[in-house]
Amino acid sequence: MNYSLMKLALTVVLNLVASVPLYAQMVEQKQLNFPVKAEELMKGDIHYYFSLDNPRKLLKQHPELFDLDSLSLFSEPESAIAVTKAAYVIDRPVGFFDDKQMTDEKFVSHVLGDQKVKKLNPETFKVTVPGEFSHQYKLQIFIDSDDISTLPNSKVIRAVSAAKKMDIISQGASSIVIKEMTQYSKFSLGGIVVMSFIPLKETKTLVIQYQLSSVKKAFGSAKIMKPGMVQEISYGRRLIQDFK
Repeated sequence: MNYSLMKLALTVVLNLVASVPLYAQMVEQKQLNFPVKAEELMKGDIHYYFSLDNPRKLLKQHPELFDLDSLSLFSEPESAIAVTKAAYVIDRPVGFFDDKQMTDEKFVSHVLGDQKVKKLNPETFKVTVPGEFSHQYKLQIFIDSDDISTLPNSKVIRAVSAAKKMDIISQGASSIVIKEMTQYSKFSLGGIVVMSFIPLKETKTLVIQYQLSSVKKAFGSAKIMKPGMVQEISYGRRLIQDFK
C-alpha cells in the first residue's frame, strides 16, 4: 500500500477518533465467542476481538456471522470485511437506551463526534465526515426493546436473533439496537453495528457490540483498521457517558 492510499485508509477508520487518547484498558480476546465476564468489565476494562479477511474466509471461520449480516455484505467478493466484538460497561441506567434516545438527532450527533448529522426521518440520518477526504453515508437506526420494535424487515430481525444466539446473556437485554451504514460516497461498501444493552445495576449497563465493516479491497489493511476500530470503541463509550 503506497503512502497516499495508506493515508486515505487511515482517514476512513479514524474519522471519529483522530488524536483521541484511550481512557480504558483494552483487553484483546483470541476468539470471537469469548465469554463476557461482567464482573471484570465493571472495573472499566473493555474486552474486544478483531479480525479482517475476505468474505469467503470469514464465513468459513465464523459461519454465525451470516445471520448478523443484514446488508448482505458477505455477498461482495471484491471486499475486505472487518469484524469486531466488544463488551464493556456504561455508567448509565438501561432505560437510557430507549428508542427516543437512540434516534434523537442531538444524541446521534454527539456520539458521532465531529461528523455532521442531518435527520431525514425518524430512523434515517445523512452523515457527512469532514476533513481532507470528506465523504457521506446514510445511517439508519432500529431498535428492538421490551416496549417497542422498529425492525423493518426479516434480515434485521434475523440479525437481532443472531446476536441473542451468539451471546446467551444478550437474551436478557432490555433493548437491542441495529445501525446500518450504507450509500458511502467513498471507500466503504457498508457497515452494521448490533448493540445489546443488558441491565447490571441501577446505573450500570452491560453492552455487547458487534460490528461488520466492509471496505474496498484496497483499503483492507489490518495494520490500519485494527487500531482505529479498537480506539473507536473506547471513544464511543466515553461519548455516550459524557452526553448531557
